[in-house]
Amino acid sequence: MGPLGRRPHKRTPGTRRCRQLFGTAAGNVEYVTESYSLSEAWESDARTVDTLRSELAREDLARHLALFYQSPQNQLEVAATFVKHGLRTGNRCLYFVDTNARSTVERAFRTADIDVERRVENGDLLIENGQDAYRQANFDPDELITLLADACHESVADEYDGLWVAGELSWCFHTDLTYDHVVGFEADFDAACPDLPVTALCQYDLNQFNDESVAKALWTHEQIIYRYRLCENPYYVPPNEYRSDGGGLLNARLMLEQMYDLAHARSQVTQREQRLSVVNRILRHDIRNDLNVVRGILSLVADRADLDDVLAVRLDTAIDHVNDIFEVADKARYVERTISRSTVERTSLAPFVARAVERVETTFPEADIAVSGVNDVEVVADTNLDVALTELIEYAIRNQDADPRVSLTVSDRPPERVVIDVGYDGQPVSRGDRRVLDDGVETPLQHCRGLELWLAKWVVENAHGRLDFPQGEESSIRVELYRCLA
Repeated sequence: MGPLGRRPHKRTPGTRRCRQLFGTAAGNVEYVTESYSLSEAWESDARTVDTLRSELAREDLARHLALFYQSPQNQLEVAATFVKHGLRTGNRCLYFVDTNARSTVERAFRTADIDVERRVENGDLLIENGQDAYRQANFDPDELITLLADACHESVADEYDGLWVAGELSWCFHTDLTYDHVVGFEADFDAACPDLPVTALCQYDLNQFNDESVAKALWTHEQIIYRYRLCENPYYVPPNEYRSDGGGLLNARLMLEQMYDLAHARSQVTQREQRLSVVNRILRHDIRNDLNVVRGILSLVADRADLDDVLAVRLDTAIDHVNDIFEVADKARYVERTISRSTVERTSLAPFVARAVERVETTFPEADIAVSGVNDVEVVADTNLDVALTELIEYAIRNQDADPRVSLTVSDRPPERVVIDVGYDGQPVSRGDRRVLDDGVETPLQHCRGLELWLAKWVVENAHGRLDFPQGEESSIRVELYRCLA
């Protein structure tokens, strides 16, 4: 095993065979131009790249993706993020260059902290010429898919989990092929993807492809990357439908219908937001004011000296319930303010843990809170992570009878996760609450007690993390975040 944890640094037989599949060796390829300089381009926000990296780790990531971009920096940063994630997750990566020179692509990869020389020497990374690959297949979709399938199987035989492919689609401008020929290959490849250990990223320059070509590209990719975000594609047409007799007219109508559905959905969302704003105002202002009057009157009555014991107990109960409603209203207003200020960034974990513990110790000075583990790592997190941790620690304290103790343990989960376990010796999160939180929906019969766990869930998941409830001898609430490895 090499230092990367998979295999020694030597070129495997499969690497040579992959190179044979695609013709020209990378070192002898002729390129179009050296048109891009990382130092000259505008710098993107690092948070957008981190967010994209976490989105690529989704369990429902499509096998056939498309990137639509307008700037060379956008293209190369996304491509480097895609390749980097593919390498980290144990895949061989194959990159087809065309517009960009090999040196430009390698420089972008190094900027993303990919050890290009080592990865190439080890056989993990191949950088080939797109025109040569398609020429090798005689520009025949079936033949090219066969070559890619062979490369996938060779990668698995060399003990990789699969093959990640990224290609610059500008090669098609150097041939006599129509774009329908190219998009036909896209549809055929899309149909073959579910049966192959492959994840592919096709890259489209919006400055080169016209609207009709982009529309056709949308038909054949279930998910797209646009402005550093992974998006579900409402215009995607499954391969069997794309190849149906309806042809272009069927697809055009489908796109129009989907646009109508999207517009209708947006209208419904706007109406619901307007209704919720009215309901929230009533809850926060009108009902709160009326309850304040009720609480004042109940308190005046409770202070009378001529009350019998039974009536005094009933009044105390009524006042307690009114106070509970006030607490819920305050918590709802707090949750709304917190969520509205949510942003995601790469940051050190330690300050968030420290702020959360300090807040809880101020509110619950009798609680014993122990922190352990590596908590100075960098993570991708919502800026309200300390709020979420505070809510979870306080939840653990409130679910203990006396001498509350909470353990906050931070640990690594290779290759890209950081785990925060909030452990306590008390009542665990109920099965019903866990089910509601997992489903993300409450009903009159199934609902979660309070808003604390909801707030923590929303904050954690905003950074594509996960809130979980491990079952064991000790009650525990687990937060999983993405670790910044570069």
